[in-house]
Amino acid sequence: MIKEAVNPEVQTELLTKLKNGDQRAFAEVYDLYRGRIYKYALRLCKSGETAEEIVQEVFVRIWQKRHQINPEWYFGAYIKKITLNHVINHLKKVAKDRALRDKLFIYIENIRNSTEDNLYEKELRKVYMEAIDKLPPQRKLAYEMSRNDYLSHEEIGEQLGISKHTVKNHIVEASKFIRTYVSHHASIIAFIIAIAEFMDIN
Repeated sequence: MIKEAVNPEVQTELLTKLKNGDQRAFAEVYDLYRGRIYKYALRLCKSGETAEEIVQEVFVRIWQKRHQINPEWYFGAYIKKITLNHVINHLKKVAKDRALRDKLFIYIENIRNSTEDNLYEKELRKVYMEAIDKLPPQRKLAYEMSRNDYLSHEEIGEQLGISKHTVKNHIVEASKFIRTYVSHHASIIAFIIAIAEFMDIN
């Protein structure tokens, strides 16, 4: 059973801030309930890896639907219900989640100017650029020519002296590496907020 992590008055204040879009309040809620959600999901699905994914999905839902939160709710019961629903639907959503994450990284690639206040977007952009820098030289060049210069595989191949098939392989492998690197190195809060803000999860 997921028990309340804070006293009612503190919880009401925290949920009010979360409802109003306060990212720090969201981070506090995450810290308070993440362990409890993980244990509950693990007990239901018997898989640590799946339980971790469920935790992310639950907090995506909480952030995306924050405007519907009633600060007077018994929040433990609310997140327990969400967790149960996500465990039940997990296998059906696997393919969809992959597509959502692909869209997330397309969004990250298009970030050009982060404001001083948007720390989470700045963090994602920084990690994304770190991932690109870790690519092998030719793969990095092919990827950047495709994403930044909008060149076709054939055009890139002509400039680099390689086949368009090799160019395609470079770009596919680069995209896979970047997705994995960002998911492992960006803070979970930044990752969750980015997904929730720019994708419609039903």
